[in-house]
Amino acid sequence: MSDEINTHYVKGGFATVEDIELSKTAKTRTIFRPAMHGGGVRGQVVRQKIGEDGAWKDVNEVNFNSIPADSGVAIELDTAATTLLYQKLTHLYQVQSQGIAYSDQKFVVAKEGEVLIVDDASKKQAIQEILEQGYSEEFWENLTQKNPDLATRLAVARIQVDRQEIIEQLEAAMKTHGSDEAYWQKFFQEHSWILECAFSASVFMLAGETYLGGKAPVGRNGVGGVATDYLFGDESTKSFAVIDIKTPDAGLVGPIYRGDKGSGLDNETYSMHAGLSGGVVQVRNQITVAIEHFQSVLGAGYKDKINRVHPKGILITGKQKGLSQREKDSFNQFRQGLSSLTVITFDELLNRLKKLFGLEYKNTDVSASEVLEDTPINLDEIPF
Repeated sequence: MSDEINTHYVKGGFATVEDIELSKTAKTRTIFRPAMHGGGVRGQVVRQKIGEDGAWKDVNEVNFNSIPADSGVAIELDTAATTLLYQKLTHLYQVQSQGIAYSDQKFVVAKEGEVLIVDDASKKQAIQEILEQGYSEEFWENLTQKNPDLATRLAVARIQVDRQEIIEQLEAAMKTHGSDEAYWQKFFQEHSWILECAFSASVFMLAGETYLGGKAPVGRNGVGGVATDYLFGDESTKSFAVIDIKTPDAGLVGPIYRGDKGSGLDNETYSMHAGLSGGVVQVRNQITVAIEHFQSVLGAGYKDKINRVHPKGILITGKQKGLSQREKDSFNQFRQGLSSLTVITFDELLNRLKKLFGLEYKNTDVSASEVLEDTPINLDEIPF
């Protein structure tokens, strides 16, 4: 039977872990009560005694603020208990290094012949051993029949690992390919699940670059037609949706419009960058043309899959990093006035993905963790 580590998210990037039994007699035992946050692992070594009801009771805590200066408390750990504590801390730090997920999590610590799901590296190793190193289709059939839950969890774990890697690629590429629109067209074409996260509703991708209509009868292939970068459909309403991609380095905010730049006063407002306003008009035009030619183009090409009742548009462009607060305010006021069209920045999309896949605490600032480490937490006062 494999060991398990079960974490329970509390709040503020803090999670508790089930008690770890280090040593035990008929009437007493010593446990380690761990917790974890963005900066590391903390915990309490607790000596317990069994109660009349058969349940373990914590020994009354000693208040070190009130005991004499020459007093102390010792909880002895023998060699076996110390070794066990070291092993468990190693596993806990592997779990903690991947960030604190918002939900309760179960981690299975493998022994020989079992699956190890503790951190990304071990997930990758375990999955690769089973998926990529000579295991036959018969093996998978037997695994599915004998333990379908394990097969499902293994497949889900592989997807989780792969997608976390893609999110890290996205973050790195925002720095190395900030102005390369061709790169981003290809990147999102290969990883269309990222674009699904830009919607508030459940959607499905129909195609990449898609002709929407509007060609004039000039020459062999016509001229003046309108296309979108990506075409999606709403799973619930079947409305079509278009997505246009710019680049992380695309401008969002233009010159000062009213007030003094950097004053921070309420009248400090900014015009939008020409690339942003042009992108919004471009997406609006795509929707308009798609509706006008829907029956002969999209409707004919995707019969019974989409309709033109409530079309949506999304523009992915720029990043808010580097903008002043008043520039951000002007940008947000601009896009909040748009209807049926969403403007989302690359860094907003990245942050949304990190939260969805439990990566938001992976690079937590050490100074913040030091503050948390020094802050006493009474778990009895935290609402679970």
